[in-house]
Amino acid sequence: MTINTYALFISRNGGLLTTMAIQNLVKKHIVSAGINPEGLFTHKLRHIAATLMHKYGRVDIRSLQQLLGHESIATTETYAHVDESQLQAAVNSNPLVALMFN
Repeated sequence: MTINTYALFISRNGGLLTTMAIQNLVKKHIVSAGINPEGLFTHKLRHIAATLMHKYGRVDIRSLQQLLGHESIATTETYAHVDESQLQAAVNSNPLVALMFN
């Protein structure tokens, strides 16, 4: 039995799970948690997790790009929803702002 050390999910025999097997596994647990699975797909859950890591976990966009395995940063940027408070915080963190207004 060969165990893949790079896989997040592995089968009982240590092999890689298929995409469909992972989707079925996730759906099974969504249903058992009492959540309506309609419209919830593994990709959508991945998108939500990445968005939350970026917004609340303070994971920078380049790190997120590597975690998600995206070749292009443009693909990763779809997970980076910037709101008004984030823009204000970015401006306020600039050391030049303190110099200009003091």
